[in-house]
Amino acid sequence: MSYIDFYNSLRNSSEEALRKKHKGKFRAVLGYGKCSVVVGANEVLKALQEAIASGRLDNVIIETTGCIGLCSKEPLLDIYTPEGERFTYEFVTAHKAKQIIVSHAVLNEEMTEWIIKI
Repeated sequence: MSYIDFYNSLRNSSEEALRKKHKGKFRAVLGYGKCSVVVGANEVLKALQEAIASGRLDNVIIETTGCIGLCSKEPLLDIYTPEGERFTYEFVTAHKAKQIIVSHAVLNEEMTEWIIKI
């Protein structure tokens, strides 16, 4: 097996594992660059974890990502639905994060007033 074939095989198996992990679940992806942490991303992450644990929301996966490039709108939170739709929220606080995650994962509704305005 060539190096390229090995790499492609490894990549394909990793992508398939991620698809299985995410299947049927909401993904909460929090921007977690330096600018996000400075304005409260740690508190937002903790609030998301608490909301999921206390609500026993087994249909949500929390992920973090690096700098998104919109520092003036941080903390940013992307919610991906199981169908692949994306909602991006700006100026997320711990209080907002709990409401956002419950709204999506339990009620299957977005919080339109907090969606990013570009």
